[in-house]
Amino acid sequence: MAIVDNYTLLSSAVRIANAVNLSHTDRLESLTRFLNKALLLRSTTIYLLDAEKRVLSLRITGTTGGGALDCCIPLGAGGAGLCALRRETVFLETGALHSDEVRVGDDGRTFCLPVLYGKGVLGVLSLEVATDSPFIASPPAILKDILVEIAGLVRSMEVTERSDRRIRHLLTLNELSKVLHQELPFSSLLPFVLKVSHEFTDSSCTVLRIFSHDGVESKVFKACARKHRPHLRSLLEIEKECSERILATGTPLLTVDVVADEDLPPSYVCVPLHLDSFTLGAMTFFGKTERNGVRRNFDEEERELFAGMANLIVTSLVGARNHERMTMLAAENDRKLKELSLLYRLSNAMHSTIRINKLIHLNLTALVSGPYPLFERAMLFLVNKRSGVMQGMLGVTAEADNEGHHAPEEDSGDLYTPWEISDEEMERRQGSEFCLMVRGTRLPLDKTLNIPSRAVLDKRLILEDGTARRTDPQGGFTDKFRLSSFASVPLIAKGEAVAVVTVDNPVSGKKITLDDLRFLQLFANQAGMAMENSMLYNRIEDANREFMEIRQRLLHGERLATLGESAASIAHDLKGPLVSIGGLARRLLRKETHGSTEWRYAETIVRESDRLGKMLGDILFFSKKTTICYTDCPLKAIVEESLDVVSGFLEENGIRVKKRFSTSPLQVLGDFQQLKQVCINLFSNAGDAMVHGGTLSISLSSAVLDGRPAASIKVRDTGGGIPEEILPNIFNAFYTTKEGGTGLGLPIVHRIVTNHGGRIQVGNRPGIGAEFRITLPTHP
Repeated sequence: MAIVDNYTLLSSAVRIANAVNLSHTDRLESLTRFLNKALLLRSTTIYLLDAEKRVLSLRITGTTGGGALDCCIPLGAGGAGLCALRRETVFLETGALHSDEVRVGDDGRTFCLPVLYGKGVLGVLSLEVATDSPFIASPPAILKDILVEIAGLVRSMEVTERSDRRIRHLLTLNELSKVLHQELPFSSLLPFVLKVSHEFTDSSCTVLRIFSHDGVESKVFKACARKHRPHLRSLLEIEKECSERILATGTPLLTVDVVADEDLPPSYVCVPLHLDSFTLGAMTFFGKTERNGVRRNFDEEERELFAGMANLIVTSLVGARNHERMTMLAAENDRKLKELSLLYRLSNAMHSTIRINKLIHLNLTALVSGPYPLFERAMLFLVNKRSGVMQGMLGVTAEADNEGHHAPEEDSGDLYTPWEISDEEMERRQGSEFCLMVRGTRLPLDKTLNIPSRAVLDKRLILEDGTARRTDPQGGFTDKFRLSSFASVPLIAKGEAVAVVTVDNPVSGKKITLDDLRFLQLFANQAGMAMENSMLYNRIEDANREFMEIRQRLLHGERLATLGESAASIAHDLKGPLVSIGGLARRLLRKETHGSTEWRYAETIVRESDRLGKMLGDILFFSKKTTICYTDCPLKAIVEESLDVVSGFLEENGIRVKKRFSTSPLQVLGDFQQLKQVCINLFSNAGDAMVHGGTLSISLSSAVLDGRPAASIKVRDTGGGIPEEILPNIFNAFYTTKEGGTGLGLPIVHRIVTNHGGRIQVGNRPGIGAEFRITLPTHP
């Protein structure tokens, strides 16, 4: 039964429209249900226009329930579409309605009344009446007031939806900001930004383009819904054109209704990624197709949303880029600090020694030492331009060096920490397998045959990056050390390359970078100066030593000159009385009974006169210029006869003689008696040193002296060695530590050997004994 009272009808409609406990959609549904029952209608439906006022996209009916349902009724189509287009009431037979319009029966009539707000239409109220309805001719007049309530409710719903959408946009920006605050590298952040933006906007296709700038190459990232992937090329062409416009103008671009192809999205928004006066890139969003199939353009609010998203994205990209740059800068500064610290420590270590061997060890240690070595392997070759070869001197590896690592830690913070390497450590390294391989290598000094030679001859650092075979036609150097990517740098002293260092990374295969090469060049400059200083110091030491030797020889010459002047007088004055005393003493020795007191006195006089005679003979021999009577002198015979002379003395002191002679006979051209005198003096000195017994070792062997064939005599005792403080003076005339000695034994030996063109060397073993080695040329 219909409600006739218009007041009650209107008041009820107003009450439902203002029911704050219900949502706008529920209120509209309640109104349709109320009108349908109150006016005895077949169906009552409210159709709402979309935001672009193109189609009726929502229907709310009290007949079927279910709230707001999607529909798609274009303006001018069916009763509701025609009503919305004309903005006036439309009467239409039920059978002529649009397929998305609600109808209960096939007969009857449908009234469509426009829901107006001001001059605009918000939707349509559709009333389906039966043929026997009292309203078959026209709808009730009270509906005009009810339409005002419906218009206010729909308008309120639009405002609320717009407000809710703005809130959703703000929440979207907030959520996007949280997501973009993740710490990601710049290269990983770009695809992540695209993925997040595509998900948040629910667009059909999203394209992120980064323009070329500041060392960053132009890149394009894209995310596209499966439906539009077949048309991705067309979308990218549109995006490229929009991005070029954005780059030129710097302002966001909203485009609608320009795509003719129905399979493409209906609109797109392109926003710049703008920072100050510079445009980093652009983002283009294509869309938007609703779930009900309605193709909808983006609006200004969404353009503002995308612009806000672009600002967040720019902030995130710039932050990531700055963080990456700061990280790289910090790493670069840290690397430079470590390099400078290493160079400083190496400089201090180099200036702490002038020994070439130790300098070489320190240099290579710097390249392979520490927890993060610059290189994994290093080898050094000394250059001999006279012979045209480079001789391997030392090879070290990072693995072997860390086992006995003596360099201070890089992060110790103490630049003054001493960097020392012991003699034991140097000896251990020289015995390693890799070092022995390097020491056994001789490279020809020919730039066409190997890279180290080219580095030496060109005086520049050379990097060989994986093409070693091409520049090493013989393949010996690269094959022997299995070189692939390596660098060779010369060590230059006084403008000449004195050595070359070759480094590589055979374990990790890490490429040698430009930073590595720059440090290697700095290292080579430092090492070259240190080696130059060492060589200069050694030359000064050699010159000073030579000067001291010349000075000693001059002093010795003065002594000899003085001795020579008085020698003749001494011989004349002493020789006659000594002969007389010796002769008379021998007569008394023969007359007196053996063992008697008188016999012992006479024997003492004979022995002392012989000693004085020998002393006089040594002085006369040393003071006069001697001549050499050259004959073939078999060394074995010289040694045997000399031992015969001193055998009694050696036996008395309990000295055992060990002889080791060469199987082949050795002989030299010289003065037999003078060489015999050399052996007697050496054997006597050895006997004097072993007063409590010991072993006298004598060996004869072939040798080489200055490239010529020679013979060697070695005399070694076990008398405890020569004190270090007197070792430099043992060949000086009249210098002696023996009681009653003349100090002429070893000087006579030195003179005879020198006159024969030979060389005498002393090997001292403190606490054990001494060894004299005489090398004589077979033909002077």
